[in-house]
Amino acid sequence: MAPVTVVVVPFPAQGHLNQLLHLSLQLASRGLPVHYAAPGPHVRQARARVHGWGDDALRCIHFHELAISAYASPPPDPAAASPFPSHLMPLWEAFIADAPAQLAGLLEGLSAAHRRVVVVYDRMNGFAADEAARLPNGEAFGLHCLAASTLAGKMDAGLRLMRGRGLAFRALDGYASKEFKEYVKRALPHKEISPGAGILINTCRALEGEFIDKVIEEAMVSEEGMAVRQRAKVLGEAVRASPSDGGLSRKDLDDFIAYIYIGRED
Repeated sequence: MAPVTVVVVPFPAQGHLNQLLHLSLQLASRGLPVHYAAPGPHVRQARARVHGWGDDALRCIHFHELAISAYASPPPDPAAASPFPSHLMPLWEAFIADAPAQLAGLLEGLSAAHRRVVVVYDRMNGFAADEAARLPNGEAFGLHCLAASTLAGKMDAGLRLMRGRGLAFRALDGYASKEFKEYVKRALPHKEISPGAGILINTCRALEGEFIDKVIEEAMVSEEGMAVRQRAKVLGEAVRASPSDGGLSRKDLDDFIAYIYIGRED
């Protein structure tokens, strides 16, 4: 039985597909087996549009096409009141209806052949966390594709941190369609942090250090954050402690990869 595998589940929209493909390539470049699962057209789209990686790197990824029902594909409406891509709603509805069963089948097969299955999913795909939780050897990490400053803005009711730096917070209500906002309510996980795992944010401390600290502060004092710390013994005592007690409660990419590697030689 192989020790560990990673399954990456992006949301089918370019800015989301691309972020998770780059993360997949980073993980694969460190020797981890990585499976990237999305609807067929979006697997091909992500591969065609990726920059900075050669064909050899892409060949290290196991791509899986999740079959979904046929859906209407209208062109964008240039006269729409909002630039939000509402024409993609039929795709997203088909995806959330059919992808869970497709992913469940993929995970079941990988679970039987590996000691651990680490699912990295776009937070818009809450169903992936549910499917990972059904595995006896699975765990899930949700990737936030938004900036850490956006997450901090959601958590800071007074927006003190953003306003103090001359930044404006733009809530989802300001640009998304009503239809999409209803979709988000159904699509997101029920909890902010997946039980037994954690969250990933595509950011760096040089650009968003203060906002990262705010997200950590708010997330780690929550009920879900406490559950993460209880399950984080393999990451060391500093992670289990809260920031106020001298803990880190934060890991960078190399630490995340090291965490996935735990048990490979067992």
